[in-house]
Amino acid sequence: MERRTKYGISLLVFLIVGFAFYGILYELHSGSGTLATADIHITAPGLAASFEGNEGLADSLYLYKVVSVSGVFQQLTDDGPGKFIIRLSGDRSGKAMVECHMDSLYTRDNLLLRRGDSVTIRGTCAGRWVDVILLQCIIERQRM
Repeated sequence: MERRTKYGISLLVFLIVGFAFYGILYELHSGSGTLATADIHITAPGLAASFEGNEGLADSLYLYKVVSVSGVFQQLTDDGPGKFIIRLSGDRSGKAMVECHMDSLYTRDNLLLRRGDSVTIRGTCAGRWVDVILLQCIIERQRM
């Protein structure tokens, strides 16, 4: 009887571990393919002004949330091999900027932006260093 119990418990543990492993692999490889929707829609000047006015409050509103930011394209800079940063003007003086660290699916060839173009970019807000920073950004809309 004791031998049957050991085999039964071993089989039960093996099945539980197997199903858990299968579930993890299924979740990793069956991504829904949909992009995260934006929690907040705001203009680049509005976002920059929010962090300039009260950084603590702005952190509570935007930090780690998916934000859709509309603004005017100012500059494209390299951020390492195959990585790019789009800078949107955050105010009329040009001092406050929103840095959008683009997703790896973008290359210099498919980023067809010219200074002054209106663009809407979606990314995760990482707070403010010198400029407001958005990570894993994608271009939602572009107007020339």
